[in-house]
Amino acid sequence: MIKKVYKVTPLIVALALLGACATVKKAPPPPPKKPSAATLQAIRDAKTAIAKAEQVGCSVTTEQAEVNQAKVQAKIPNNQKAQSLADSARTAADQCANRYWLHKARADLAKIRQYTNLNSSERSSLRRGRSDINNSKGKAAYDVLSALLSELQAAHTTYTVVRGDNLWNIAGKHSVYRDPFEWPLIYRSNASKIHDPDLIYPNEQLKIILNPVKSAVRSAKHYAKTRGPWQNGRALSKDHAWLASQQGSKI
Repeated sequence: MIKKVYKVTPLIVALALLGACATVKKAPPPPPKKPSAATLQAIRDAKTAIAKAEQVGCSVTTEQAEVNQAKVQAKIPNNQKAQSLADSARTAADQCANRYWLHKARADLAKIRQYTNLNSSERSSLRRGRSDINNSKGKAAYDVLSALLSELQAAHTTYTVVRGDNLWNIAGKHSVYRDPFEWPLIYRSNASKIHDPDLIYPNEQLKIILNPVKSAVRSAKHYAKTRGPWQNGRALSKDHAWLASQQGSKI
């Protein structure tokens, strides 16, 4: 038998070598030598949260230790571990600060509940503050309620007396208290200029406290209902005694 001999050309050899090379897997890229941007940001966020928590009196020893560990892991770099540590520190610091602000917000809410005659805007702020408390948004609740409390404490207006006015009908006006029995509140607010609450004069400028507290309203209404007749100064000594009894209390 005659064997056939095939000549192997250089082109065939080259193609075979290329096919062999195609099956070789590429080596994985070397690990990064620097921490990722996300890791650095996580550490910065943790530091910021810790600083805010420290400002309100939180103990942040544990959280600071976690951040220090995160920095060590970032140098390796072990980004996953570093971010986990930083996130843990930030969360704990945020929670402590949030508890502080919730406590402050609830304290302001308790004070606000003592005020009366809130207008629609003030009631809206009150609802928003309550909602933030219910949703554990401590700082947001405090910002809303502390501003509202300051507003209520400072809210007042001026009423100019006209001929025929008396404290009874002024208190009953819709723009004042809408209740004539609250006239002693006006007397209290203007005690330096009103000697006898039965006698006021045209063009007098009377200060009206717009949001008196509930205890002041109760006292004023009780006194108005038990004072007696408005005639010939008969009740004047009682007026002065009641006024003295209110000294030091809120209006």
